[in-house]
Amino acid sequence: MRFTNSPSSLEGIKSLAGKIITGLNGGKKVLWLIPGGSNIPITVDVMNIIHQSVGPDYLLNLSITLTDERYGPENHPDSNWKQFIDAGLNIIGIKAYPVLSDESFSETIVQYGKMIEKLIMESDLIIGQFGMGSDGHIAGILPHTVVVLETGPTSGYESGKFQRITLTFPILKRIDIAYLFVSEAGKKEAIENLKKDAISLGDQPAQILKEIESSYVYVLP
Repeated sequence: MRFTNSPSSLEGIKSLAGKIITGLNGGKKVLWLIPGGSNIPITVDVMNIIHQSVGPDYLLNLSITLTDERYGPENHPDSNWKQFIDAGLNIIGIKAYPVLSDESFSETIVQYGKMIEKLIMESDLIIGQFGMGSDGHIAGILPHTVVVLETGPTSGYESGKFQRITLTFPILKRIDIAYLFVSEAGKKEAIENLKKDAISLGDQPAQILKEIESSYVYVLP
C-alpha cells in the first residue's frame, strides 16, 4: 500500500484516470467502483479526463457502479447516485449501473449482488475508488457491523438515519487496483491506524486495502 501526501487531489486524480485510460485504450473491459461523499468531485474530474482521452469505441468498455448506497426511492436526495448526477458526472457513452430501483430493501440488496457478480465476471480490470471515515469505515462497511462477517457479495443494515447497502469484503478483495482519497482533517488517527498491521478488519474496515494487489492512498489537507 503506497501512501502519498499531496497538497491537492490533482496528483491522485491524474493517476486514477491514467490507470482507467490505459486499460480502456488497451482494449480491456474496465469496472470502476465509485464512492460518494467527499469523493464525488474527484470522481467527476476523473471522468472528465477519461472522456477527453478515450475514443467512443473504447469508452463503451467502461462500466461504473457504486461501492455503497443509501436505500430509499430511486433518485432520493440522499442517494449517492443522485448526488453524482447533480454534480455533473458524465455518464454519456459508458455503462452506468445505479443501485436503487424502487424495490424493497432486501430485494435491492439481492439485485445489487447479482449485478456486481455479473460485472466482475465480465471485466478484465476492476478499479475501486474509496473514501474513509474518521471511524475507519470504507464503502458502507462501518466497524463492528454485521457486514464485517458477511460472506455474500452485498449486505445491508440500519445505520442512523440511513439504511445502508454496501459491497462486502469478499467483493473488495477481488479489486485489482484501489485508490483511497482521504483528508487529514479530523482523520489523522484513522490514517495512522491504517499504516499499522495489528488492527483487525472489524476495528478498521479500511484495512481491507492491504488485501488488494495494488492500493494507493492519497492523503489530502
